Amino acid sequence: MKTRIALLLVFMVAALLVSQAMAGCGKWVVRETTDYLDDPVFEDAVADSTGSSATMNADGSLNQNQESNKTDAEQPATVKKEPVVDLAGKWKLVLQQDPKTSMDLILIQSGDRLQGYGTLAENGADIPATAMGSISKDAVSLEVKLSKQKQDYNLDLLLTNGDLEGSYELYNDNKLSQSGNATAVRS
Repeated sequence: MKTRIALLLVFMVAALLVSQAMAGCGKWVVRETTDYLDDPVFEDAVADSTGSSATMNADGSLNQNQESNKTDAEQPATVKKEPVVDLAGKWKLVLQQDPKTSMDLILIQSGDRLQGYGTLAENGADIPATAMGSISKDAVSLEVKLSKQKQDYNLDLLLTNGDLEGSYELYNDNKLSQSGNATAVRS
């Protein structure tokens, strides 16, 4: 009886090992010094979802898209992006409200995205603030959040002669409480 149980147990373990090996998606191949699973279905899915320029060659280098090997006359016409204006640096923002309020902001730019920090000068006190926004052509959208109050300033500004001019909306507890004009100059 014990032999039958032992034999049955060995048979079940062997069946599990064989079924796991047969369940693989591809076959193991050796390329250079690295072993990995070669799965053409998976590679086709990756190429379809990310494009051929996102796949890697066997040596680990980026597989260049075949379009890049064509001459300028052979390549399809592409829309050229206009360079985004550089707004990184220190800015003095004046809000035309009663009483007049100003912010000193340091903006950090990455492509068409802005982020930064600074202070809002209000009634003789400096309130810490953080800023996030985006740039499109000559328009700037900026959201400034005050850290100690539930106040948010949403600014829509246009670049004119190196300065920024536009409007702002002040939200207290997510409710619009004030709006007006805003100007910003590099400090």
